[in-house]
Amino acid sequence: HVLIIFDDLTKQAEAYRAISLLLRRPPGREVYPGDVFYLHSRLLERCAKLSDEMGGGSMTGLPIIETKANDVSAYIPTNVISITDGQCFLQSDLFNSDQRPAVDVGISVSRVGGSAQTKAMKSVSGTLKIDLAQYRDLEAFAMFASDLDAASKQQLSRGARLMELLKQSQYSPFPMEEQVVSIWAGTKGKFDDLEVEHVREFESQLLEHLRHNGGVLEAIRTSGKFESSTEEELSGILDQVKKDFLAGKGEDAARNDESGRMAADQIEQEQIVRG
Repeated sequence: HVLIIFDDLTKQAEAYRAISLLLRRPPGREVYPGDVFYLHSRLLERCAKLSDEMGGGSMTGLPIIETKANDVSAYIPTNVISITDGQCFLQSDLFNSDQRPAVDVGISVSRVGGSAQTKAMKSVSGTLKIDLAQYRDLEAFAMFASDLDAASKQQLSRGARLMELLKQSQYSPFPMEEQVVSIWAGTKGKFDDLEVEHVREFESQLLEHLRHNGGVLEAIRTSGKFESSTEEELSGILDQVKKDFLAGKGEDAARNDESGRMAADQIEQEQIVRG
């Protein structure tokens, strides 16, 4: 099995356009030559999965395209999108707001869909994309709306926690079973009563507890399923870990409040003496 990353096909197309213009080939849309689609299709369509009779193995292509001003409808992006089995659209606004990876779930599409997921992942992530897309739309609307109903406020609150949950540090891959636990907790509203800035800390504490206690992660990893018995056990563990986590946060807040107070005799007072 081999993965080929084409970084990036936009610059290749621009170089091909420049050479074609120098050779006085007739320009087409966005001044690209007419065969620029063939340029990319003959490259990417080499990627395939061989049958066992042909020796097995697979070649996966991951082309990277640069969008101009987040315009995914330009010529080269639409050409490559029509060839591939889906796309992950990374938005600069999300990146600049410290959302990493900065995936725009509204534009990102997978034509393979759930067929590439385990049953456990499919069972917990079914509503995740639409929840995030609705949150992004509602977030944009809330910037101009002065009064929101309770359901909209709840949706904004959960969406903010889901976005925080999906942040991932560089060089820190997540095992499938831990992804299932985190996504299940987020979509079921288990983080709704936490402050947004505490979501990742609690997630880390929960996963650390599960790695050393109980068989939840092992059950998901070995079976590839998220059974109702596993969900029930996980719910009980999560509630207990959250109780301890919130108690610890309450003690920290009380300690900080106490240390921030100053007794009256500790405050230095400067007296002004008239001459």
